[in-house]
Amino acid sequence: MEKKQRDFIFLLVLMILSFICMSPLSKLGVLSNQSLVTGAVIVIWYIFLYRVTSNFYANKKIRIAYATLLIFQVSFTIFVDRNGKDDEITSLILPASVAYTATLIGLSLVLYILLNEMFTKKHNLGYSLLIASNIYFMIPIIFTYIFMLAAVHNPSLVGIGSVGIDAMLLRCFDYSWYVVAGIDYPGKEIGDAIQSIGVLESISSNLFLVFVIGRLMSK
Repeated sequence: MEKKQRDFIFLLVLMILSFICMSPLSKLGVLSNQSLVTGAVIVIWYIFLYRVTSNFYANKKIRIAYATLLIFQVSFTIFVDRNGKDDEITSLILPASVAYTATLIGLSLVLYILLNEMFTKKHNLGYSLLIASNIYFMIPIIFTYIFMLAAVHNPSLVGIGSVGIDAMLLRCFDYSWYVVAGIDYPGKEIGDAIQSIGVLESISSNLFLVFVIGRLMSK
């Protein structure tokens, strides 16, 4: 229990740090080398994603498969990020789709583990709230990559031109957090398709809160 709890604490802290680096600090221009700092936070986050998965699955083959998936997604993501600065997004549709699909699979597996830990096992209040916080922070991150899968095929859906993978990722990340916060996204043109997915994100996050309240009240 203590090992799991420690991992969940670090996982939550890293998600909060990734939000701080990619949203408020990015807009304030505080970080002189934002990509390096954000990349370091994300790499450490991936390590704890693996730790959470390995704690849940004792099977060595599953651990190896998940580690391979993480390496695969990081490799493709780095390739897309590097080429996205110079090449048009249209030339990166296939590798970007592969990278973001792999990311969604990896995050969905961890989300399943967290949901299983939250709703099928009995824990004390503090531990339950810690898991619930991890799930709540993971919802907008997962939807960020769903938005990205749509946006790489049609950048105009998020008001981005034909170049700039980094700008697209920041736009999707930003919009996803505005949706969860229940705040209208300011100033930027967001397509109807992305807004429709955003409605699903908002319903999912609010429904999760209802389930959490019900779970805690049942105790």
